[in-house]
Amino acid sequence: MSLSCSKFFANFLFICICAGFISCHKNRGEDKPPVIPIDTGYIKPLVLQGKLVYHTYSCYSCNDSKLYLYDFGAKQFSCLSTGWDISNPMNAHFSPDGTRIVFMGTLSNQNDWNVFIYPIGSDSVPVNLTKGFTGRNEDPKFSPDGAKIVFKHNGILHEMDTTGAIIQSFILPQDEASMPYYTSDGSGILYAGSETGSSTLDISLLTVSTGISRFISSTPRVEEYYPIVRDDTSFLFTRWNDQTNRNDQVYMGFYDDRTPVRLPFNKPNDNYSDAYPVNDSILVLSGTQLGGRGQYDLYLADVKSGKIWSLNSYNPYINTTDNELGACYTSK
Repeated sequence: MSLSCSKFFANFLFICICAGFISCHKNRGEDKPPVIPIDTGYIKPLVLQGKLVYHTYSCYSCNDSKLYLYDFGAKQFSCLSTGWDISNPMNAHFSPDGTRIVFMGTLSNQNDWNVFIYPIGSDSVPVNLTKGFTGRNEDPKFSPDGAKIVFKHNGILHEMDTTGAIIQSFILPQDEASMPYYTSDGSGILYAGSETGSSTLDISLLTVSTGISRFISSTPRVEEYYPIVRDDTSFLFTRWNDQTNRNDQVYMGFYDDRTPVRLPFNKPNDNYSDAYPVNDSILVLSGTQLGGRGQYDLYLADVKSGKIWSLNSYNPYINTTDNELGACYTSK
């Protein structure tokens, strides 16, 4: 093939790829395709066949959050929340079989937060599981068997089934309990609770059968929150760098009370949060590091080597000039 023919073919292929993305591109409210830097940091670290759900908003108080889904195997990108009569959908979590999500949001013209369940790919609208529970219903997570959902209602943790029927409630020693997540066997629930004598949060582990909890990561006057189970022995969470440097960093904690480990991709002048496991060594997370497209971007990070890759290496429309947060991955 001649050089001129090679150039023509390359240009034609690029135009076709851009045309395939244009509908999603317009939905993101951008006038031009994003420019992806030619950098080895954007090389895909691994081939993924699962799905990713996350939310995007322009600012925390802007009340403009939207839910997005990216299917790595099919290379399909979509805005899940288009057409829903739900404001600020966020913090979605996949069921164990990957067929459903639960998430929090508010109904239009209402102030109460509610928990919704939605079958991926369904033409129906999400079902409100907490419509009789006024107040703030937040942070829903499926149990490992997919039969239960734990969530926070006005600072108290509750379990319900997938129809919205309350199974039990947990009265805990903290004034505020939030961001619950079941352990791998479902016998415990990790959560962030207010620190004794301080407004900051610590990580606790609740035993479901007894209702008794204990601190498993408690650094004085340092915010620790957003626990996510990694495996049978460890979990991920976000915490400040230290008492004076309040940039968020991602740590790995342990159930046997070992000292939590600060993961090697963190940089003390940037923020990293909302980490979720993809496999034994790779996480998806949000970060503000130099070279990103917006405020918080989505990255993959290696917990062993510390390498980090933008998710724009898989699709150039995932990261925007807004905040991409609350990612959850399923291999199903």
